[in-house]
Amino acid sequence: MLISDIPVPPKVIFTLLLIIIVWTLKYLWIAAIRHNHNPLQERHKNWISVARNLSNLGLVIGVAVVWLSELQNFAISVAAFTVAIVIATKELLQCFLGFFSWVTNRPFRVGDWIQVNGHCGEVSDIDWIKFRLLEVDLENGYTYTGKSITVMNSVLLIQPVINLNFMRRYVMHSFSIVRENEVNLFDLKLPMMATITELISPFQDVASRYSNLISNRLEIEATSIEPFIYIHTTDVANQVISITIFCPTEEAHSLEQKITERFMTLWYEKLKTI
Repeated sequence: MLISDIPVPPKVIFTLLLIIIVWTLKYLWIAAIRHNHNPLQERHKNWISVARNLSNLGLVIGVAVVWLSELQNFAISVAAFTVAIVIATKELLQCFLGFFSWVTNRPFRVGDWIQVNGHCGEVSDIDWIKFRLLEVDLENGYTYTGKSITVMNSVLLIQPVINLNFMRRYVMHSFSIVRENEVNLFDLKLPMMATITELISPFQDVASRYSNLISNRLEIEATSIEPFIYIHTTDVANQVISITIFCPTEEAHSLEQKITERFMTLWYEKLKTI
């Protein structure tokens, strides 16, 4: 008996054709977006994500319609195993509900910086099961680490999502310097403030407008962009100078190094006079 002699049900042929057509249209759509928009911007990445999600949704609906009668018979035949099926597909159901929650509320979009379940990163892709983050190191330079994190959508039902998108341009950066109590740090406060003011002056106007933009969008009081110096002590009697500046995200750690260098110079100069 030849393979060609084996009868193939029409629904199988129609399903295969449907899969081929949908996948072809999806890849042509995505290829057109990538070809016409290079490099890709955030809205183009959103279009690619929409193309993938719509194609997958259309394929699922199409296959379900083709095999509707068989699915109904199958559902009836497995009625006795409903509880077991629900337990086995619990994670998938939670992922789908998490995706539905995301579609309904839109707490973030592709390209946003978010923090969820202890992970921080830029959302690069999302579908009905998972979303992917390009990890961002918020502690050391606000830069990409090169790691990709896949998070199940079920996390969206049980974990808070913190949108960090405004930190992509400007950030309220704070750091502390600890020294022995050989020098009175209050004597260094005014020259340090003068140094900080000089360093941040080139972007103060833009920072002020960006702070007002954040306050208008979030409907909160505008954040103060003035630098702040707080001097205190530790439990072991060391002195601490804590500095807070509102600055461009990509320059935060560069400014921290310059401010620290200036502080150390002033501290040692003061120490020599004692």
